[in-house]
Amino acid sequence: MTKTIFKKSIEELSKAAVDIIVDAIAKLLQEKEQVILAIPGGRSVVGIWNLLAEEQRIDWSKVHVFMADERVVAPTHKDSNYKLAHDIFLSKVSIPKENLHPFFPGKEYKFENPDIIILSSGEDGHVGALYPNHHSVKNESEGYIEMDDSPKPPLHRITMSKKTMLTAKTALLLFVGEGKREAYEKFKSGDEIVECPARLVKKIKDSYVLTDL
Repeated sequence: MTKTIFKKSIEELSKAAVDIIVDAIAKLLQEKEQVILAIPGGRSVVGIWNLLAEEQRIDWSKVHVFMADERVVAPTHKDSNYKLAHDIFLSKVSIPKENLHPFFPGKEYKFENPDIIILSSGEDGHVGALYPNHHSVKNESEGYIEMDDSPKPPLHRITMSKKTMLTAKTALLLFVGEGKREAYEKFKSGDEIVECPARLVKKIKDSYVLTDL
């Protein structure tokens, strides 16, 4: 059952999220040699990135980082989700370069199924680049989906598919700010993923919704 965590500030939410991530990685490393962490873009996760930059409880040498979604730009481009995460925290922790998996336009994004996925809902309930009633969320393939008709600019995006997101053992979903209230209410009101892609988190056994709403 999905657990809901309410905090009054983004700082408190970010700390709660990091504690969940730390615990999930520690538990997974008792069972396997490495952990696959999938991360999103967006400003809602910046507080989490800031805290992870100083996190000493994680053995980063055993963590591989993939993108849950990305703009189809070079990883050094100012609009890159990877660049945001890299500049704030990935470049600050002792994670081996080979454990980082940015997306390069024109190249196949080789993936592994995520153990832990962090997602942040948009105002319409989208997660990653899976959009309500759009072919992206209806796609039943594994791996990553590339599109040039994203309902939210920029048009050209790549995203982990619904089927691959659902393989995660632990999921964190953020609804941060008053602009996400409608999406949050929609998330709570049913289970149909096509209408509200954020609802896919409900199908992941160890899942958490973190919100200030």
